[in-house]
Amino acid sequence: MNIRTQLELEDHFTDSEKEIARYILTNGKDVVKDSISTLAEKTYTSPATIVRLTKKIGLEGYNDFRIRYSAELEKLSLSDNEIDVNFPFTKESSYEEIMNNLILLSHQTLEHTKSLLDEKVLRKVVKMMKKARIIDLYGTENSLLAAALFQNKMTRIGKNVDMRSLDGSQTFLASASAPDHLAIVISYSGETENVIRWVKILKSKHTPLIAITSLGDNQLSHYADIIISTDTREKLFHKIAPFSSILSIEYILSVIYCCYFQEDYDGHLDHKISFDKMSDKRPAHLLKDEND
Repeated sequence: MNIRTQLELEDHFTDSEKEIARYILTNGKDVVKDSISTLAEKTYTSPATIVRLTKKIGLEGYNDFRIRYSAELEKLSLSDNEIDVNFPFTKESSYEEIMNNLILLSHQTLEHTKSLLDEKVLRKVVKMMKKARIIDLYGTENSLLAAALFQNKMTRIGKNVDMRSLDGSQTFLASASAPDHLAIVISYSGETENVIRWVKILKSKHTPLIAITSLGDNQLSHYADIIISTDTREKLFHKIAPFSSILSIEYILSVIYCCYFQEDYDGHLDHKISFDKMSDKRPAHLLKDEND
């Protein structure tokens, strides 16, 4: 798990450590220029508290923190023309600026996500999907919205894809899994307690597991057979909305769907058209006109 995520989660932090973590997240690159005594003064804490915090997130001390956090920020830093994924507009922005910035944000998110995709990995994913009798989807909140769209697409081409929206139901789904299932687990942080519980059950059932999660080390990645990384510039909490993360996940799932579809293009197309005609509730004469 990267440093930024650990600071946002504030797991077992004291009140003083939370103040330090929030100051670091707010001030970004400026923090790594500060000495430990300067940071202690700015956060009204002590050097000893800062050292305890750095060790609590798995680092050797403040100098180790400065080196690692600086490198992490460099990877996540925006270029001059990039939109801030967490705050793509301000309270002073016009409606025109909001519309334009969201277009740019979408384009940049897709480009970042595409750069993380590997054709060899996608081929392995498609192979696992073709082999699986059932594909089960797991996620929470926003991840489930993207998963539901994927399920809808896959169902229309005849692939059995299952998904449950309640936590307890997903635990039951994992418990009923088997080696001939394929689990696709979606979690931006890769640290959600319920998600980790599900993947532990899935591993005990010997179910192949694909993780769609943020770039870097996290608990979910340790259980996955294949890891597909999302655009990881978005913060967990300090943001207006999950614009970038949900778009990145939707794009990944759409690419997976298209690659799977392409493996039997004609067959899948015929199946989808037949399914759509059967489920379409419009008057018959309108469907006839559309096909003419």
